[in-house]
Amino acid sequence: MYNKSFRITDNISNNAFSFEKRYNSSIFIASMKDGGYKNIKIGDEIVFEDFDENGELRSCKGLKHFIRTQHPKTGTQIVIVDNHNHVYYFWHEALKNGLIKKGATLIHIDQHKDTREPSSYLSKTDAENLQRVFEYTNSVLNVGNYILPAIHDGLIDNLISITSEKELMAKNLIAYCEQNRTNQPSTTDKSIVVNIDLDFWAPEMNYIDNDLKIRQTKKLMERADFITIATSPFFIEQDRAIEILNELFN
Repeated sequence: MYNKSFRITDNISNNAFSFEKRYNSSIFIASMKDGGYKNIKIGDEIVFEDFDENGELRSCKGLKHFIRTQHPKTGTQIVIVDNHNHVYYFWHEALKNGLIKKGATLIHIDQHKDTREPSSYLSKTDAENLQRVFEYTNSVLNVGNYILPAIHDGLIDNLISITSEKELMAKNLIAYCEQNRTNQPSTTDKSIVVNIDLDFWAPEMNYIDNDLKIRQTKKLMERADFITIATSPFFIEQDRAIEILNELFN
């Protein structure tokens, strides 16, 4: 569905933020490309625009292309996007392609919870239709409300939210992943989806040691059945986000 780039010009999805106050209210959605993480490049288009806490309008450039790649050690599929709501579509695509099973565990590493209530939910039938999932992702969902729909339609059964050092270092987290991965022998095990927002490395999160964040996140990535990563242009400088990608992949 993301084979071509497109624009959102209506008062929907991420374009709804301060829609009436912005001069040119449209945002760009990049197309998907296969390739290594080194193919990640910042584009020239505005993908998110809103006013910051100082009342200044911030027009944020995102990725030139979304990237589909593989974990260098495990071969697990990784999808890298800019605005985080797009991962909802790719979770459903992974389900359709047999990479994960319904009732997965979501390990959500992020500065934010991303569990706001959307204005509507997909029906169970529509959630099985990738065209409807794509339309929903880019009309109703935004960067703050895409997790509850995945719980509602049964894709996610268990949410482990990591927004602090205490949660990052929770006892038994790694062991839980080891015991519940889909590619383990037991057919009753849950799939593990690791969902990373690179704003976990934004300046306001610097109270957590960078090396600690990288080490623990790498461990979780190595135990995932599917990995999604968002560069979050409004919440972290994209040059810094790419630096973090390099650390996570090397």
